[in-house]
Amino acid sequence: MNARASLFSRRARGLFSVTRHLLRYGRPARTLLFGPESIGDDLLCTAVLHEARRRNTPFAMMTNRPELFTGNSDPQAIIPIDDYYAQTLRRLGSRVVQPYYVRPDLSHASRDVLPPHHIIAEMCRLAGLTGTITLRPYLTLSDAERHSGRLFPRQIILQSSVLAARIPYLTKEWTVGRMAEVARQLADDATLIQLGSTSDPALPGVNDLRGKTTLRQAAALLANAELFIGLEGFLTHLARAVDCPAVVVHGGRAPAAVFGYGCNINLHSTVPCSPCGLRRDCPHDLRCMSAIDVCSVVTAARTLLSDPGPRPIPAEKCLLP
Repeated sequence: MNARASLFSRRARGLFSVTRHLLRYGRPARTLLFGPESIGDDLLCTAVLHEARRRNTPFAMMTNRPELFTGNSDPQAIIPIDDYYAQTLRRLGSRVVQPYYVRPDLSHASRDVLPPHHIIAEMCRLAGLTGTITLRPYLTLSDAERHSGRLFPRQIILQSSVLAARIPYLTKEWTVGRMAEVARQLADDATLIQLGSTSDPALPGVNDLRGKTTLRQAAALLANAELFIGLEGFLTHLARAVDCPAVVVHGGRAPAAVFGYGCNINLHSTVPCSPCGLRRDCPHDLRCMSAIDVCSVVTAARTLLSDPGPRPIPAEKCLLP
């Protein structure tokens, strides 16, 4: 096929796709689209959808992960990601918002410029929302799903790595050896379950469910867990979405006030070079992560185990002018 024929074929497929979507979904006045890369960012969009619905200005959600939104009444519609359709909506006068809460630092190839407030607040600001914002994502489980997530009378969920993410950040890693020692010390406190990707290193002596659950099954396990212990990323946001307390190793890449939740125990380092916003290429051998020792994580976990607090977990709020 020559270049002209290939271009014609792509345009024909695009026209067919746009027509099909217009017939099914119409022309939503407002659509939210983060993109296909990060599942955690799609989950964070539920916070924007919730706040927009509260203001009677609902958004449709363009996503390739509809399971995140099952049972959620906040989005006006759930639409598969389609660039042709998004472009058409813009041409027709609809608003398509891509709420990217960080931007690249043009002076440093591996550094992000961080927002001055929580990433959920920044996403809401980019969506044109003002007023009081609740800083939490949402995931709705059915009664049957929630019941299925109780595997043991007392369960703790752990993860060993976040490098299997579509966009891996080396600066979020704490080392598998440290997390394995946390698991060893907590083995008598509850039954331990590891979630994550099949490529994540296994934690010895832990019930291994890496790659063996659906997204919603993982959410149900977290909803029934005493707590989650892990790193900043999707599972941390998923735990908050289903009201699971968490101990999160943040290190020094970004402030916990920007990427975390105040209801969790967020462990971070105030080394001179933090917060750096780096995704990789740390010139200090991640000393902000190595400064957080195993004892700190185990102590934090036992603090939450002894005083878990109410559920649903009260959420922090902020005011957007």
